[in-house]
Amino acid sequence: MDTNTTTTTRRSLATRFVVVFAAFVVVGSLLLLAWLRHQQREESVRVFLRLAHTDADFVRRLNLPRSAKLAADLQQLLRMDIFFRDAEGRFEPPPGDLRRLLKETPRHEVRALAEGQQVLILRLDERHDMIFLRTVPEVTLSLWHPATRNALLAFWLLSVALAWVIAGQVVRPVARLTRGLGVFFESKAHVPAETTRRDEIGELARALTQARDELLDERERREQSERMALLGRVATGLAHEIKNPLAAIQLHTQLMDAAVPDAEAAHSLRHVQAEVRVIEGLVNQWLYLTRPVPPKMQTLDLAEVLAETVEALRAQADHAGVTFSSPLTHAGRLPENRLKSGLKCMGDRARLQQAFRNVMLNAIQAMPRGGELRIGMSRDDRHCRVSFHDGGHGFSQAALDHGADLFFSEKEGGMGVGLNVAAEIISAHGGKMMLKNHPQGGAVVEIEVGMMSD
Repeated sequence: MDTNTTTTTRRSLATRFVVVFAAFVVVGSLLLLAWLRHQQREESVRVFLRLAHTDADFVRRLNLPRSAKLAADLQQLLRMDIFFRDAEGRFEPPPGDLRRLLKETPRHEVRALAEGQQVLILRLDERHDMIFLRTVPEVTLSLWHPATRNALLAFWLLSVALAWVIAGQVVRPVARLTRGLGVFFESKAHVPAETTRRDEIGELARALTQARDELLDERERREQSERMALLGRVATGLAHEIKNPLAAIQLHTQLMDAAVPDAEAAHSLRHVQAEVRVIEGLVNQWLYLTRPVPPKMQTLDLAEVLAETVEALRAQADHAGVTFSSPLTHAGRLPENRLKSGLKCMGDRARLQQAFRNVMLNAIQAMPRGGELRIGMSRDDRHCRVSFHDGGHGFSQAALDHGADLFFSEKEGGMGVGLNVAAEIISAHGGKMMLKNHPQGGAVVEIEVGMMSD
């Protein structure tokens, strides 16, 4: 994802959040002020009602005369106009122009009159009403009023706290998530911290991570398919070109084998035959890599299969100065009467030899100045194991993690095929191959296959 686009998106989100929250604060402040003013007006009406009822009860309890003088005295005391009205509609004192409006006003309700006045009519007795007329007091609340200022200050502090919580729970996590998108899709190693959250942002982060992993896996499979398709075309062409001359070489060496009387020439001829088998194995390996087929299972003595592989690689090991140490060998050589190990398994002889050969060639190449390749065998009730321990520098951490991956190689000129083919062959036999480093140095490859049931 483009970094500029990510930055723009992040700024846009923060800007929208600030604008929306600022609008919320402004509108909330105005609504709060309007509510406070409304509350002040309502409180003024309640005070008016309470005062009017108290005065009416006072006049009624003391049975004071419903006269203009009493009305004038109460007016000075209460600072509002007071009138008395009898059953015939006569007023004390006369209300002037308000007579018609007062006649139309119902009892016991505060009503607004023209020019900002309020009136309340209460019944004193069966013949008299008491009328209270006042000018509506001015609403004193404003932005500068202490009550308003304190209420708005509390509201603003609460808004800031709310904004801080929302920013911490939503805006900042989303910003961190978008900041990491620049490298997020490059590797599976980058896992956003938001994946641990148990909310919608966590679900989004986990969904993004899963989609990224699936995308990278699909990209890797596509690249692998492309490489395999190319490899298949190359391998098929090479196999066709190599197999014909290779068959001719094998035929002529077999014809020459019976006619060569000299021991040294016979040894050289056997060496040529061994190298021909190596080339044939390489061709078969590439063909297996491009078109794997199920193994041809038969009962095998695993020690015999391993011993034949050791002998096939003897000349190459001697040339590299590598010796074999194995229960199958004596003084570095395979005895003429091959030992029967009792490690019976079901497998494809040629495929297992190919897997052993690839592992052993890898070990020989890891010791360019010579050394010893220790081959061990063991068994339990269900499995038999073969281990190869070389005297090289051991596997790197990358090789331990990816050594059996196709096309992974740390050797100069290596193609990263041998261990992958070996692992695939062992897997096809229901076993597994493990890469380790020996505590005393050197690399260890351990192969485990299933025992044949008795």
